[in-house]
Amino acid sequence: MLPWVLWFLMWVTATVGAAAQTSKSTDQAVAPGWNESFKAGATDSNGHYMGGGTIMHLVGHQGRLFAADSYWCDSRNIWYGGHDPNTGWAQVLRLDRSGGPWVVDLELGRQHLRPEILKEVTFRTDGAGKPLPKPVTLLLVSTFNPSPGKVEVSLFARDDATGEWTRGTVYSGTKKTEAEDPYSVRAMCMHRDTVTGVDHLFLTVGTLGIFSGVYDESAPGKVKWSPGSESGSVETRPLAIIEANGDLLFSAGRKMYRRTDGAMPYYQIIADMSDLYPAVPNSGAGGIRGLTAIPNPNGKGESLIFAMWAGSPSRGEIYRLDPAGDGTFVRTHEVSILDLMSQYLAENPVRMVGAAYSDFYPVTDQVTGEELHLIGFESWITGRRFPTWGGNGNGGFYAGAMVAIRDSKGHYRLKEINGRSTPAKPVLVAPYCFAISPFEGDHGQVIYFGGLDANKRPATNLAWIFSTRLEDFLRADN
Repeated sequence: MLPWVLWFLMWVTATVGAAAQTSKSTDQAVAPGWNESFKAGATDSNGHYMGGGTIMHLVGHQGRLFAADSYWCDSRNIWYGGHDPNTGWAQVLRLDRSGGPWVVDLELGRQHLRPEILKEVTFRTDGAGKPLPKPVTLLLVSTFNPSPGKVEVSLFARDDATGEWTRGTVYSGTKKTEAEDPYSVRAMCMHRDTVTGVDHLFLTVGTLGIFSGVYDESAPGKVKWSPGSESGSVETRPLAIIEANGDLLFSAGRKMYRRTDGAMPYYQIIADMSDLYPAVPNSGAGGIRGLTAIPNPNGKGESLIFAMWAGSPSRGEIYRLDPAGDGTFVRTHEVSILDLMSQYLAENPVRMVGAAYSDFYPVTDQVTGEELHLIGFESWITGRRFPTWGGNGNGGFYAGAMVAIRDSKGHYRLKEINGRSTPAKPVLVAPYCFAISPFEGDHGQVIYFGGLDANKRPATNLAWIFSTRLEDFLRADN
């Protein structure tokens, strides 16, 4: 009898041990093939704390990778329970090599909560249209500073020779409301005026509209700004400004605008989604998001693609506008990401999808040569079958970070960063941004993802950056 009992106990021990090993191998915090490049809550080599609730932008510049780290809803900030008014403000982080440590490259300083736009731009002319001796490429970050009784929109420019940043002022005025809509800075674009030949930097400044600047070596931040909004006020903060078909376009709420170049430029509405979305979108949703130019599938020129984050609830509807040849566009509904997410979760109820935090990010499939576009999104789901965050006992935001991949024919499929979400994995919620690795040794074959989205919930040290090989992301199953 004893040998049988011993054999049984040995079998149980082995079985439990094997099960534990299997669970450990399939339920790791970081999935095989993925790298957790940045996890908020660390201190860099210079003693700077790196926290934050969301990585809003990733930008390759001069062979390095830079990240915009937001402290919205992070408890280190004094607005969310912190005790030191000098800590917990927006940062720009820097990664010098693949697999290396992140460091703080810029502390934006008090009252700067989010580095709302981080971008590399190149000027080729001065403010009179005269060619510069050589093109000037700058890394810029902009946000607004809601000080008591007034507000300033700042632009910081990096000097790559010294690593120092200089700050200039885009706009300064009396703060008329506590809402962020009038001042939120979410998009930036270079455009050469086709009439004057001047390179302009365009910046969205909330409901004030579009501000224009030109290169000026002597100006703080290297840019001399127009004294006021070039476009005039708009109904909702703009979330995109791009070039398409040689024109400068921007979106605000339900409308899309085109600039007519010249010494006295003006803007006209070229598309309006009010027929499908009669209510003005709230400030957080914003309406048209992710506006991006793509090849026209039906002929010459470029089409426009975007997501609508509006209505109640939002479904992550994707639309495409194809040029009709007379300055107008033909609208096509491509997909509802909510439907795709419901299928992905085996018909588990999905109540809301918010899509396109930035643009539709282009990547090239190295196997087929096809250009694909990546769209990050978040979703609110019900039930307890899948991990959620920031919700209640019967649902919340899906804890994994989802990406919709669009092919050149307008077909979509979903992929998940760091593999399928499990309770053992870090909360990711939403991919805010993407960047192909700028590091020479990666040969353009590694992609970085950054994000979360606090959604007005406590998000202390939840900012994240993951990376993987692009080919693995496009091919491997979750």
